[in-house]
Amino acid sequence: MILGLQINFVTHQIAYLGAFTLEFLMSVQTARKVALAYWGFSKKASSRARSGVDIDIIKGNNSVDLTEQASSIQRFAKHVDNSWDDYTGYIGKFGRIPFEALVDIAAKAKSSNENIGKSDLQEVEKWARFLIDSNSNYFIARAKHKGTLLQILINTKN
Repeated sequence: MILGLQINFVTHQIAYLGAFTLEFLMSVQTARKVALAYWGFSKKASSRARSGVDIDIIKGNNSVDLTEQASSIQRFAKHVDNSWDDYTGYIGKFGRIPFEALVDIAAKAKSSNENIGKSDLQEVEKWARFLIDSNSNYFIARAKHKGTLLQILINTKN
């Protein structure tokens, strides 16, 4: 009887893990398709990229509680959350904010004693990591195209 309960428990764990993994993979695939369409590597979000396009999708680990972070990072997260409507694509209605726009959002998030307007891509990359580590719907997409590094923050929750 005990062996039967253990097997049943393990079966449920495997089923849960399988569902979680499938959901995770679907989110990564969605993020990749959003990036492909956003950068124009494909004509529609469901298409594959043309040959030679390599996109890295970076997913967080759900280990960060933003309430424990600096107030400027908390304000940045709030500004990003409020900005998704302005950066939502027509295809699939998923959010995508280029890092250049995140620099402007980061500058707004700083208080007056933190040199407003003095944000850069390095700071945004660090702050975006906090966002993806705190929200399972956020991803960072990176691609190198014609010698230029392209980066966007993606929200797969529509």
